[in-house]
Amino acid sequence: MKPTLIIKIRDLYGEATLAGSASGQAFFPKLIDATKDLPCDAVVALNFIKVDVVTASFFRSAFRTLRDYARSTAMFFPVFANINTVTRDEISFFAEGSGDVFVLGTLTKDGILKSTFVQGKLDAKQSETLKALVELGEADAGQLRDTYPEDPEVSSAAWSNRLAALAVKGVVMERLVGRSKKYRPIVEGLTYGR
Repeated sequence: MKPTLIIKIRDLYGEATLAGSASGQAFFPKLIDATKDLPCDAVVALNFIKVDVVTASFFRSAFRTLRDYARSTAMFFPVFANINTVTRDEISFFAEGSGDVFVLGTLTKDGILKSTFVQGKLDAKQSETLKALVELGEADAGQLRDTYPEDPEVSSAAWSNRLAALAVKGVVMERLVGRSKKYRPIVEGLTYGR
């Protein structure tokens, strides 16, 4: 999948080491400027190529804040691409500790997002819901209830709550179709539990 926008973090920040909460807070407005005027449901690849490390405190102050802003105000979806092992460990540490999740992946030289996965902790029901949604491509709560029955039976409202939780985390996008909401993963082939 080709993202709507690619932001080269090293070029935007100007250094290979992104560390400290205060530096992350100072960088956040640059991220906002770089993502303004996007269409609704845009996927933004934040390319970390040539970035040596992003500390957990910087990530929280800049990138989690961007993800939260994107979900609550701007309605776009960030994917963190080409992150090295050191930075991935920092993100994992932060995500596990805060009970949060982020979408990571690889951005090819041709600008294609691939090998996308959810980093962090989903509960078992959210994980099952994401897997079902990836299999179907797009669905509403009723379709998931009917296609993946559980014993004891689970209501459409319970499926709807799971989907809404995934949407808040920025893992799935929603659209209104008549009086129901349809959900789909923000990128095709999204996995969890890598």
